[in-house]
Amino acid sequence: MKVFIAGGRGRVGSPLADTLEAKGIEVVSGGLEDGIDVISGKGLAEALAGVDTIVNVLNTPRFDAEGAISFFEGSINNLTAEGERAGVRHHIVLSIVGVGEGDASEIGYYLGKVAQEKAVRSASIPATIIRATQFQSYIPALIDQHTVDGKVLAPRTFIQPVELAEVIDLLAEAVTTPKPGSEVEIAGPDRFYHDDLFRATLAHRGDHRDVVTVDGNELLEAMIPRGAYRRGTVRYPIPGIPIA
Repeated sequence: MKVFIAGGRGRVGSPLADTLEAKGIEVVSGGLEDGIDVISGKGLAEALAGVDTIVNVLNTPRFDAEGAISFFEGSINNLTAEGERAGVRHHIVLSIVGVGEGDASEIGYYLGKVAQEKAVRSASIPATIIRATQFQSYIPALIDQHTVDGKVLAPRTFIQPVELAEVIDLLAEAVTTPKPGSEVEIAGPDRFYHDDLFRATLAHRGDHRDVVTVDGNELLEAMIPRGAYRRGTVRYPIPGIPIA
């Protein structure tokens, strides 16, 4: 089996490549560092030669709707076009818990992920969608994103962070699944409120920023699974946070 990882040098793609190679699977890394530009198409046809499965873990720093939609739709369209010519039989996409319900789509980045899911579901290559909650290791960066004028503005909404390694394992499992077409969600074992999680994380890091609880624009359960999902076993590494 030969797998092309779109975004193969990133936070998700790099450890996924290691996991697949340890299973004896040939991996082609697809990113700018590899001379492959999925958006422009540069090097893509050559990289996909002989590939059975695409795993798409591409990401963008664009959080505006126009930029995010253009990036995620464009990458799906290019991967589909070149993948179809190369005989690719399976396209696995990493998405976010919540965007499948459409509840979180007011945020530009989430609109991009909604567009990504829509594009891959309607494409000619059979697809599997893996949706994950926020990575545990990303919580400090998420806190920074919620910081305004030195204060952390945290909604009283649910969050259920998952360990990245467990998402990697699920993606690797999807690669070896003979029949594509499923949609699988994964979340961590414990559910918190954003403000409680942020306060505990800052205290643990010795960061004295104030956390201010604010009314969120999202539904209480917008970013956690509401149906069947894979429940991770690795708990958030800071004990004593109230469970929601």
